[in-house]
Amino acid sequence: MSRFQPLDKLPLFANEQALATALLGPGKVEHWNQIVPLLERRGFPTIDGLMGGRYTPAVRKFFDHNYRIDDGQVAAAPHAPAELGSWHSKKNARRG
Repeated sequence: MSRFQPLDKLPLFANEQALATALLGPGKVEHWNQIVPLLERRGFPTIDGLMGGRYTPAVRKFFDHNYRIDDGQVAAAPHAPAELGSWHSKKNARRG
């Protein structure tokens, strides 16, 4: 488990464990690994192969933009909670 550090204390290029802990709290790496592909489809910064992590200022900017912090307005809830893995059960129900 990674020691907690807030996002603004992470290095410029942070690894997945550090980001998961900063954004979701300790012990949430598995959950992070499930949601990060969904975030990437919405424009979340990808891992820089040369630097070995995600550019932390871009991570902050993504969420600020997503929650409309960057334009002075705050979205109360921009997205409904996802039911991770629910598409598996729906797919299997159609087969059965």
